[in-house]
Amino acid sequence: MSADLPPALRAALEGLAGRFGGRDLAAASARITADYRAGRGSRLPSPVDLAAYAVARMPATYAACAAALAEAAERTACAPRSVLDVGCGPGTATWAAREAFPSLDRATLRDAHAGMVSLGRDLASEGPPLLSRADWQTGRLGADLPSADLVVASYALNELQPAEVAGAARALHAAAGQLLVLVEPGTPAGFAVIAAARAALLADGARLAAPCPTERPCPVAPPDWCHFSARLPRLRAHKAAKGADVPFEDERFAYLVAVRPGIAVTPAAARILRPPRADKAGTTFALCTPAGAVSRTVPSRDRDHHRLTRRLGWGDAFDIEPPEPP
Repeated sequence: MSADLPPALRAALEGLAGRFGGRDLAAASARITADYRAGRGSRLPSPVDLAAYAVARMPATYAACAAALAEAAERTACAPRSVLDVGCGPGTATWAAREAFPSLDRATLRDAHAGMVSLGRDLASEGPPLLSRADWQTGRLGADLPSADLVVASYALNELQPAEVAGAARALHAAAGQLLVLVEPGTPAGFAVIAAARAALLADGARLAAPCPTERPCPVAPPDWCHFSARLPRLRAHKAAKGADVPFEDERFAYLVAVRPGIAVTPAAARILRPPRADKAGTTFALCTPAGAVSRTVPSRDRDHHRLTRRLGWGDAFDIEPPEPP
């Protein structure tokens, strides 16, 4: 699944950027980036702040959600008809869900920020029916969530207090008729949110489809953390808002895909935890496996296995054969 924005969303974001001065967007984008890196919530008090958030952050969030939802589609036997996007922001995860699951025909999007809901509705007005006809709601994550086949919460649980994460994850799971997808920043704090949600969901009877190859206790321990990276092309407005010349950006994220009991899943045999290290002797992969975290080197002279693994990278499934212990 591509990290490129759908054409309708790309056009909507370029049009949104054109309503504001470039310097104003750049200044608002810098404030948002500082808040994001400091782990603060998105305050976004004015229209230019909302526009800057959409232009500067929506492409990156889309790339992360697209990667997570593509894994959800590949690793589960699901064809959801309805999606609930909680903490939806401008609707990014629902745009990505439409690409991953063409079966979707109904969407409910909820966010506590009324301005964000209005912005999302505006961006979706000329988009596909799933977005343009969606039910956009202003409201908080709570026990009154409507049910849907697919429930998504992206970059949302990290804005809760740590003690609230487990309960929120259980509420999201209760609302999910088939599967739940969580996406958070690829920081130690973001992974801590995913780890807390993972423990709560397993205790709640959920099954894991991705990225974990096992439902045993997570083998990743501090100071390490489980996260991945998605590369996205930058829009013209995106580069202007960030004052950037490089035509691409890498978004680091953590994610979890859980399903209701009874739904078939095919987890990866192993998952590549960080960029592989290659030299003349071969390529070394750091892997998460059902037996724990291991290191596996594929020698260059082993042409058959080297051919099968040479295109694999950080975050990919490692399904070639059961990894050997270090």
